[in-house]
Amino acid sequence: MTALSQFNPLAPETVACPYPFYKAMREEAPVHQVPALGFFIVSRYEDAREVLGDAERFSSNSGPGVNGVLDPPDAELLAIQAEGWPAVNTLLTNDPPDHARYRGLVNKAFTPRRVAAMESSIRAIAAELLARFAGRGHAEIVSEFAVPLPLTVIADALGVSRGDLPTFKKWSDDSVAPLGGFLTRERQLACARSVVEFQKYFAARLDERRRHPQDDILTDLVNARLDGEKPLDTAEMLSILQQLLVAGNETTTNLIASGTMLLLQHPDQLSRVLADRSLIPGLVEEALRVESPVQGLFRMARIDTEVGGVRVPAGARLVVMYASANRDETVFPDAERFDVCREARGHLAFGYGTHFCLGSPLARMEAAVAFETLLDGTKNLRLAPGKNDLAHVPSFILRGLRQLHVEFDPV
Repeated sequence: MTALSQFNPLAPETVACPYPFYKAMREEAPVHQVPALGFFIVSRYEDAREVLGDAERFSSNSGPGVNGVLDPPDAELLAIQAEGWPAVNTLLTNDPPDHARYRGLVNKAFTPRRVAAMESSIRAIAAELLARFAGRGHAEIVSEFAVPLPLTVIADALGVSRGDLPTFKKWSDDSVAPLGGFLTRERQLACARSVVEFQKYFAARLDERRRHPQDDILTDLVNARLDGEKPLDTAEMLSILQQLLVAGNETTTNLIASGTMLLLQHPDQLSRVLADRSLIPGLVEEALRVESPVQGLFRMARIDTEVGGVRVPAGARLVVMYASANRDETVFPDAERFDVCREARGHLAFGYGTHFCLGSPLARMEAAVAFETLLDGTKNLRLAPGKNDLAHVPSFILRGLRQLHVEFDPV
């Protein structure tokens, strides 16, 4: 086993394959402070649940990513951001009781009725995407299937044009890129400009919905009301929309791609699912556990406290490493093994507590439909030999394949 002292959590080789690092933390220092970076990493399941479930001691209002810590914004970056609307802590980076207001308003746009009504559309989108490559016997799953499926779904739910999908993907990528800690100066500035473009586009769409309401999430946000609470203003709605755009496609893309990869790497598990489609929900949960699309998110200690017997001073940042907690052997026996029959639904891939992902039912549905469509619409699905390096987008926070080349017998 590699000693924990030999790992740099932000080194490219660690980010490419973080699981030995997570295992070393769980065994040597479950609450590990990285001296060069200052923050603590929480790696075990029970400690992670403790931090995520205690908003009194641990605040979400500290920013979700690494870049703001390593490279505080300077005058040029602030000037670009000033061309748009100010950042507002709404869902991901807010605490009770204010968080409850935003959550209550946004929940109205993700009712069980609305999510259930999306299934037929999701199936139609998945079938259309599959039809584009089903006859040729090969595909690059990330760009041809895993990206456009959830991106189209969230665009339709928001009520915006499918013709703008490439732009939405760019805005989504540029929104999450600063979280991972691997940006050049030029890329930082480009991402800031992209976010302002996103804000201006959606501010115009929100104005349209005020004049001409439709049956979509934009209209739901404009009209959202709770007794005794003020309506959302434009900056608040833009913050929520940015999070919905990212959460509505980036993480689901990664789930679909990684789940497909895991199946094709484990022929015994693929055979089980091919023989019994009722195992697909279990496949979704196990893919979330083994290759968590969000590796972890930050909290900040409100007071001097302890986690796992380690003193954490007030003001210190902690990253709760979901992906490590989901491989905790005390909770998931033989945790490194991919098993679609495992009872994995207790994983933390969607978070825990107040900030549990409100889009989880939609993500689960999209992934299940994606796997079902792929398996039903192809024969002898397999990894394309010699074409896959299985490289991931470099990020300390998110985990997603760059590409996944597959082959199958043409239908």
